[in-house]
Amino acid sequence: MKLIVRRGGGLAGMVRRTDLDAAVLAEEPARDFAVMVERAQLRGAGPAGAEPTAGSAAGGRWPDALSYEVQLDDDDGASHSHSYTDPTLPPDVARLLQWLDGRPERTDSVER
Repeated sequence: MKLIVRRGGGLAGMVRRTDLDAAVLAEEPARDFAVMVERAQLRGAGPAGAEPTAGSAAGGRWPDALSYEVQLDDDDGASHSHSYTDPTLPPDVARLLQWLDGRPERTDSVER
């Protein structure tokens, strides 16, 4: 399983990509990763708050809010993608992203 997160918008408007492949994790972090992905409900329809169009939220637009594209690629070839903004980011997805940012095995890049 692989998680790909693209964050864009905000004041700078840059898109930062973070990838993490479960195959590079030791046993315990891999288990934690799997649990957090399940809690975040990234397979199928996804958690409440997912938006078809990043950059808007109930109650109006948030021009400086970050947008998040969260993509989960399963080992069986299935891919699940969801879009959020700061105001619509579900707590379990936010916890997964925070955990991801703390992993030294992740790779970060800037997309143009």
